[in-house]
Amino acid sequence: MAEPQEPPNSDPTFRSYTSSQAADYANSRLSYSAALYDTILSYHSSTSGKFGTLLDVGCGPGNATRDLASSFYHAIGIDPGEELMRAAREKGGKTLNGGEIKFYVSGAEELEKVEALKEGSVDLLISAMAAHWFDMAKFWTIAAKIVKLDGTVAIWTCSSFYCHPVTPNAAAVQAILSNLEDNILAPFSNPGIDLTRHMYDQLPLPWTLSPPMASFPSSRYIRHEWDRNGHLSNGQDFFGGSDESTLAEIKKGLGTASMVTRWREAYSESVGMEKDCVKVTVEEIRRAMGMEGKLLEECKLRTGSSTALLLFKRHAHEFAMKPASARRPLPVTPELALDIQRAIAAFPPEHVQEPVEGEVIEGEGE
Repeated sequence: MAEPQEPPNSDPTFRSYTSSQAADYANSRLSYSAALYDTILSYHSSTSGKFGTLLDVGCGPGNATRDLASSFYHAIGIDPGEELMRAAREKGGKTLNGGEIKFYVSGAEELEKVEALKEGSVDLLISAMAAHWFDMAKFWTIAAKIVKLDGTVAIWTCSSFYCHPVTPNAAAVQAILSNLEDNILAPFSNPGIDLTRHMYDQLPLPWTLSPPMASFPSSRYIRHEWDRNGHLSNGQDFFGGSDESTLAEIKKGLGTASMVTRWREAYSESVGMEKDCVKVTVEEIRRAMGMEGKLLEECKLRTGSSTALLLFKRHAHEFAMKPASARRPLPVTPELALDIQRAIAAFPPEHVQEPVEGEVIEGEGE
């Protein structure tokens, strides 16, 4: 039997983390903003979404799973990294009714093998900064099977690392951060990382596949983006919020980036030494901010990222468009019957949100 193939953009770094690397990653990664979660949950509830089961695909240490689980009766986190899943289980988390979050080792392309995921069982499927590693054609095919009618898929990424404009000598500090990403670490990038750096502009969507998928129609697609290239959409702060961290904390956080991990594998003799790419960058930032002579723990930098959020709705197109002989038989529960009736009654759907300052909202016609 042939060995299973990794997704085309797969990053082996996270999959092969040791227990200590996974623990460092889990302890260094921050949660996402309340504003982001509110945008997702508001869209989900306002478009007939229910709050039975949450699924987080590529959940890593489970930060987003944990944050959203309190709104759902059941919550599941999936990730191919065994040690990351071990770290996620150790942190745990509770659902709306006090149940435990369940974490499983699985790739996004293998969700059908997870026994807890039944056909039409997921109300909200999320993927936080992970979809760029997926085989998206396989992902969308499986998502169409497990997401309920009128269920939601929310995919987002936070792109790059920007200093806040109030930073002393901000232009020079940003040039140092950009040099790390665009030049020093560029040889250790890959197509997946390029997708997230460009805010998922080229992420394969259901209607761009060959053949196109009707289960997640473009007419119900909404894209939000904020703070592209570090330019604050509201002129005040990053949508995802800005964090004031010490340079010691930033040094530790940068060390968990996959490109840095691969750089250090290539230059193992420099890890932690004067020529370590993260150490060099942090030292340059300290000098640019005029804080030479101060400890890294005393130097603070306010940073944030640009954000892109893609929202999709599971629709009943495949039932309405296929002849009866070609339709896939489904166990029709009362809940599913109600979902089907609602989807048919609402066709064509009219869920248009008014854009607010700093957002780009797109919906493409069929």
